[in-house]
Amino acid sequence: MLDVPARPPPAVSQILSRIKALLRDPHTREFLAWCLPALLVGLALRVLLTIHAPWAYFHDDAPDFLATPDRLLNEFEFDLHSKKTFLVPIVFTIPFLLHLPALIVIPLFQHALGLVLVGLVGLLCRLWFRAWRLFIVPLTLLTAVNPFFLWYEHTLMAETIYIVCTVLVAVVGTLYALRQSRGRFILLCAALFLEAGARPEGKLLFGFGLFLLALLHWRAWRENVVRFAVMLVLAVGTHFATKTAQAGLLLYTSVARFTPAELKCAPGFDPYIAPVRDDLQRRWEERPQFPRVRDRRAVADAVERYLDAREMHGTRHSDVNAFCLKLAMETCRRNFSTLPEHIWHKFRFVANEAPSGRLDNAWLFDKQREAYLDALPRNSRLAHNLFGREMQTPAEMNTWIDTHYGEVPWLNVLMDRWLAVVNAWRFPDAQFPNLQYPDVPIMYPGVPFYFLVAAAGLIAVALRRGTLQPFHVAWCLTMIAFFYTIMLTANVRPRFRFVFEP
Repeated sequence: MLDVPARPPPAVSQILSRIKALLRDPHTREFLAWCLPALLVGLALRVLLTIHAPWAYFHDDAPDFLATPDRLLNEFEFDLHSKKTFLVPIVFTIPFLLHLPALIVIPLFQHALGLVLVGLVGLLCRLWFRAWRLFIVPLTLLTAVNPFFLWYEHTLMAETIYIVCTVLVAVVGTLYALRQSRGRFILLCAALFLEAGARPEGKLLFGFGLFLLALLHWRAWRENVVRFAVMLVLAVGTHFATKTAQAGLLLYTSVARFTPAELKCAPGFDPYIAPVRDDLQRRWEERPQFPRVRDRRAVADAVERYLDAREMHGTRHSDVNAFCLKLAMETCRRNFSTLPEHIWHKFRFVANEAPSGRLDNAWLFDKQREAYLDALPRNSRLAHNLFGREMQTPAEMNTWIDTHYGEVPWLNVLMDRWLAVVNAWRFPDAQFPNLQYPDVPIMYPGVPFYFLVAAAGLIAVALRRGTLQPFHVAWCLTMIAFFYTIMLTANVRPRFRFVFEP
């Protein structure tokens, strides 16, 4: 009897037939043709970078993501680092399960996502602009050659997956605004779920999803109440599934200098926090200065001592983080009018800096070496899948770093020129006195104009009447709130604004 080839399941067959029909559509072919120059340029740059640096850059955040494959392979337990959400650790675990060299496979996968990002940006151009042919080539080319995208794609961090998921939410939200079908609603929920899994702050975009539903269905809300309920339940469930152990501490440290002398949520807390608050305020009066890692540790120590004195079980990091969130919420509420200025200064402090690292000797052989050696026990346990060989001692690790990494001069030059162009047109620089060297004032560069152009574009397109206006209103207000929340909470590092780069 002849063997009859097994047919794929009906659902898979239906998806494949739709993909084939989509690719045969003349509008799809025209769109892909307009994206082709950027895709080819982006592919060439990524191949060139992979040839020059086949191994991923090992950031000091990388060990947190590798905690998941480490626990899974060595202790047979699935576990996430307390500061990370689920998506990126799961993705980074796959090469280990398949016995593939993770330091090569992960950047290749992320470079592929970089090309997907080019296509998504092109699709947004196609959907948002009437004269889309005028914009699609330059905007997709800018996406393809952005050196900061290239750096993060080559690095063991969450940013590439995070930014692709964010743009994916915008694309799917746009499609849903054009036609509110059940399939597109499912895609929107899936995109929001992935966004929440990519980084802790990603779950805030569920607010965008719920707001978009409200704007699109407010006249027929009874017929769509199930969709509201499904998204709300998914948002609440995802919130609890993506809780991390640092958000409250980060937020409170950012606003600790505003702490009132009397807090309703923490009676008698002032003697514990006063030294930290006064030091932060003194530094701020000299010039805008922001909390550092040591300040965050001092805040955590003050909270832990307070909880211990009150016998509130403050020795666990999760207890401290949860209590810091209460402190931060009351502090923000009682200083609400002063927060915008604080956020502006935090943003201005790093607005001119590159939101990524570099591939030069300082990053490759100083910062990266420290990241590798600080996580030596974990790297040794995962060595076979990371490096393709066993590695147990610092000397072996140092030798491996010295022989497998080298500068990528063209990428560093591209970064320098990119920043020189975008920072050339900016608001006036600010000058502050230097107490240590009075003859050498401290300069804070002005914010580049392109940020203002982006904000104006968000607002302008939200005011344009048409089918997509509900989407743009929801997206504009969400991005403003998203920016406000991230800049208020995060450390003063330019990489925290990277999600807004597109």
